[in-house]
Amino acid sequence: MTARIQAAAGKLQTSVFLSKTTEAMLRVRKALWLVLGMLSLSLLLVVLGIYTTTITESVVVTGYTSGVILTLGCFLGILGLLLDENRRQLLTAAIVFLSLGIITSFFCLLIDGVSIVLNMDMRPLNAGRCQYYSSGRSYIYENFFATVSCQNLKESCSLTVRSRTCYCCDLYDCANGGYLSNYYEFVGVESCEDVFTLYVFIWVLAGLNLMAFFTGILTTAVLGSVKSVRSYPVTESTESRNSSPTAPLLMDANTPPNYPAVD
Repeated sequence: MTARIQAAAGKLQTSVFLSKTTEAMLRVRKALWLVLGMLSLSLLLVVLGIYTTTITESVVVTGYTSGVILTLGCFLGILGLLLDENRRQLLTAAIVFLSLGIITSFFCLLIDGVSIVLNMDMRPLNAGRCQYYSSGRSYIYENFFATVSCQNLKESCSLTVRSRTCYCCDLYDCANGGYLSNYYEFVGVESCEDVFTLYVFIWVLAGLNLMAFFTGILTTAVLGSVKSVRSYPVTESTESRNSSPTAPLLMDANTPPNYPAVD
């Protein structure tokens, strides 16, 4: 009777141990999928931000900066979830980088979404009042400048532009030389259609940074919850202890054996 009770207690202890281990593994697996999704979003920010930066030299895009920091945090998070030995240290470093990436994504959202997009007036481009100047194939466009006649709705003046530049005279202020104007020229584009592409990509970067802001907060919270979780495998002693529930119990040396009475 005592052997059966101890065997049942051993089974219950093993089942509780296995349930806790399974729950910990499920939490780590869910956190890993979340970090992988965050990594994909961060890499998309980096690729799209770098490509947007190369469209023109006139607009400086900062949206990819948050993607770089978030990518480093995600790599540390993946290592921390896969390695059990240094999990706490790796996940702590991942949380720090992700927190910096969250703050950076907020500032990138303000810079790209507010400062740049709101200062880019697309009405002259939509109306077809912008011109594209190309020096041709016989010149190096970085070193070739030309003076063109620029006439807006108020006055007319001359404007010095570089080759491969889309410029809008309606946005150029002749009185101050364009220093206080919005973005009126875009250097290094292939045509004025690239300005529309730039405008759309900046909006996409702003949206991705907004997604990265909230997803980063969620990922940081999940990594903080699994930072102290360790996966304890079922040891051999535990298995051998409960593998033979009907095995006889070891008796104390001072306890006399209980033999059945012989008639």
